[in-house]
Amino acid sequence: MVWFSVRERKWKVGFFGKFSWTGKKEIFDSDNCTISLARSPKDEKLLAIVRRTKMQDSTFMKKQVQIRYMIGFEIKAKPSQPTTEMYAARQNNPKKSEGPKSRWVLQLSDNHWIWDWSKDEDDISASRIYEFYQEIVSEIDNPTLKSDNIFDAKVETHEDLPIPVIYQPRVDALKNFVREVHVAKGDTLPDGSHQLDVSILYNNERLRKHGLLNCLYEPFRRILHGRVMDLETFKILVKESPSKNRLTFKGIYSDKYAMNADSIHGDKGDPPPERSIKYYFASHQHPVVFVNTSNHAMAEHDTNHRIWKVEYVPWLENAPVKLDNKRRDQIDRRFSAR
Repeated sequence: MVWFSVRERKWKVGFFGKFSWTGKKEIFDSDNCTISLARSPKDEKLLAIVRRTKMQDSTFMKKQVQIRYMIGFEIKAKPSQPTTEMYAARQNNPKKSEGPKSRWVLQLSDNHWIWDWSKDEDDISASRIYEFYQEIVSEIDNPTLKSDNIFDAKVETHEDLPIPVIYQPRVDALKNFVREVHVAKGDTLPDGSHQLDVSILYNNERLRKHGLLNCLYEPFRRILHGRVMDLETFKILVKESPSKNRLTFKGIYSDKYAMNADSIHGDKGDPPPERSIKYYFASHQHPVVFVNTSNHAMAEHDTNHRIWKVEYVPWLENAPVKLDNKRRDQIDRRFSAR
């Protein structure tokens, strides 16, 4: 585990929920991070993938769960050697500051650093920071990483069934977090392939662009659906080979729209377009899906690159979500019966 720091503009959420970037930049420090390298499948650019985890009590799951976060950025040039300097962590939050004290730091760009507190008994050349520096330099000088679309995650996979991994902007997940992921066997198609219906149940659906209407929208959803929680469904088309699987997002495709959008319903056609899977998590059994807008429209690509994502891996024992196999109509009946 190391620290990760990013210089970024501060963001704010307005009274009616609209997200916006401010003009003020700060350095934000995060501890308990792991760093891995990857190459973009499109243009083979070298990427740093940062993950952070924390444990917290969940009243919904009735146990301690692990919250996973992820963010990635490009390493554009060979970094200079790590240095030693004095630093106060979390300067943007004085209540959680630590230091100033000595740290070993590797600067990866004008806006990204990885580092750790220095240890008196060790030399910087024996540190994990220096080891990572050597790893980056070696990869730039002699590329070895495959330019594939599989996220290298150190977790056990679930090989019995294609289960997606869901990414949601951390800002939106503060109130609209995922509660349940259902993967249900659907229809068998004429070519012998079959469908999996994936239904995601969210704690809420907070409007942002039209946030002024949110106080009316919540009671409307309660009357119409018997719930405030949002329910969205997409399909995985399971072909003869996992690498040929496809996704369909009928009425919920986000296209290019980002988090503030709250009335996006792309791919309404029948049948909806089959979307190629852009990324997989750990293996071809786990397609990656990005929740991009505040009305939970989704896509195979990310439209909120600068924002930390919550990484939902549903099959993990300490996941913050429930994994089940109910169809959408079964979930709806659960609420209408109340």
